[in-house]
Amino acid sequence: MKKVVISALVVFGLMVAMWPSGFAIGYQVKERELCQKVQGNGVFFRYTAGGILRGENAEGTLRSRLYVDGLKKGMLFSLKQCFDNTQN
Repeated sequence: MKKVVISALVVFGLMVAMWPSGFAIGYQVKERELCQKVQGNGVFFRYTAGGILRGENAEGTLRSRLYVDGLKKGMLFSLKQCFDNTQN
């Protein structure tokens, strides 16, 4: 019984950690050239954001849907930071 409970807790812990880990990896996807292109260019920003949403999926990979959702959100948040940062 203890092994079942411990196994369930480990699996649950891994599931809970997938979205934040995907977000962290997605947020690190910052290409300086992409940031320079996107800054102040609403059309390119929307085009790039749409590409991120369409381009990442979990089907046919070992990644879970939770991880891919976090990855997309992290990349979009990173892209938004590039767009909003007008100091560079």
